[in-house]
Amino acid sequence: MTDYSNPTTKLTARAYAYSVTLTRGPLKHGNNPSQDSTGSYSPPPGATVGTFLDGIKTWYSRQYSVPLQDVVLVRYSLREK
Repeated sequence: MTDYSNPTTKLTARAYAYSVTLTRGPLKHGNNPSQDSTGSYSPPPGATVGTFLDGIKTWYSRQYSVPLQDVVLVRYSLREK
């Protein structure tokens, strides 16, 4: 079984379904507002899990006008379509 928790794992399928939860850091004790997102990802040649995660964090940064260094990935799941 493919280890999608390892950022160096190569993404070899044509397409993936993903689900992510992101928030703006730094995190505080208690509830922190977060954003859930689901979608499809078609990796470019040579892409890794890390490539995917970097892209998701960059998207969130641009979409919500959050500095990239403040984006916190709370959780993610990735599966082949």
